Amino acid sequence: MKRYLPIAWLSVLAVTVSAQNAVPKDFVPLQGTWVITSVNGQDLAAAGASMILTIAADKYTQTVNGTVNERGSLKLDTAKKPIAIDLIITEGDDANKTQLGLVEVSGATMKLKLALPGQTTRPTDFEAADGAILAIATKK
Repeated sequence: MKRYLPIAWLSVLAVTVSAQNAVPKDFVPLQGTWVITSVNGQDLAAAGASMILTIAADKYTQTVNGTVNERGSLKLDTAKKPIAIDLIITEGDDANKTQLGLVEVSGATMKLKLALPGQTTRPTDFEAADGAILAIATKK
């Protein structure tokens, strides 16, 4: 009996760790590292800039030119079409603000349109507009 006790504890530990690291179903298409290729129609590479968005479960990290400049968590409403996304910013210049937006993933391409941090009106489409950020990303 004593021989099997460590195996039983390891099984319980594995299930617990697996449950803690589980990705909510709605977040699966967003998982991974995304290279932002354009912002508001401007080609970032041509401008000599790089921006990476990394999503793991419901958390994100934004890196600009190799430096992390923002972190936070994500909230999705997949009942809305297009899908509503909220970035709850916890680190960076806009910490403690929420950024409302829309997201669409098609294959290895993500479209993301966000209101400015702290604004309370969510964008309604993926058209470029003043006071909003339209980003196109490719999965790395």
